[in-house]
Amino acid sequence: MPRIREVDPGEGIEQYIGNVVRDARVDKARAKAEGHDWTQSYLARRVFVSQTRISEVETGDVPPDRDLAGKLETALDLPRDSLTNLVRILEQQTVRDYAKPYLMRQEKARMIHTAGSIVPGLLQTPDYARELMLAGQAGDPTGIDSYVEQRMARQKVWDREHPPWMSGVIDEAALCHASTAQLERLLEVQERPNITIQVLPFGSGPVNGIIAILTLPSGIRGAYTEGFYTGNYSEDIAEVIKYQRVYDRYAARSLTAEASTDKFNEALKRSK
Repeated sequence: MPRIREVDPGEGIEQYIGNVVRDARVDKARAKAEGHDWTQSYLARRVFVSQTRISEVETGDVPPDRDLAGKLETALDLPRDSLTNLVRILEQQTVRDYAKPYLMRQEKARMIHTAGSIVPGLLQTPDYARELMLAGQAGDPTGIDSYVEQRMARQKVWDREHPPWMSGVIDEAALCHASTAQLERLLEVQERPNITIQVLPFGSGPVNGIIAILTLPSGIRGAYTEGFYTGNYSEDIAEVIKYQRVYDRYAARSLTAEASTDKFNEALKRSK
């Protein structure tokens, strides 16, 4: 058996997760569980990732997202949610404080109204999300892969038995900066009965930052606003009503869903 790189589990949550995964895998290797050697490559095949990805997890360099954490729990016979909950905690640590309550509420929302100058995070493709994050970090790639994984993991809301309803408005300028994959994604989600995206055409006024209004299962509503490195989430009724009016004005000046789909197709043709 090759020499195992020592990782200090007290160094951070990433290292603790890596230590748990490595120890569980090594225990199975020593016991020849199920008649296999339980190398990193074997575990990788069990959870449908590369051997390099397992190595990154075990060394704490790049922690798993929630999906991979769940698969590792099953493959290694770890207690349910033992890794997933740690990943959730880790995700909160990498999110700016002002966004934490919003993202927690977003996971449970029944209805989402959003408007912005970019494609909403819940509909972004990995390449589009990566470019946005690189721009926000002045091109510094540090931690980008982990941040992208976290954003993609939040899109699991669409896999719920009863996924949320989303009505979104995006500035037409966003289509000029969207990749081919992102435009194809917009066309795909536009076909879903629970998602409607409208384009605010050039000449209809700018969208200032990002706004989102959430409706929770309890009926409570919250409003989130975000600019560059600033943001706020509030469930104050007056604040929610104010931002609902802002959204309604954007929506009223936007193209219909059908005309917006035509805009997506036009932009897609230009991108190829």
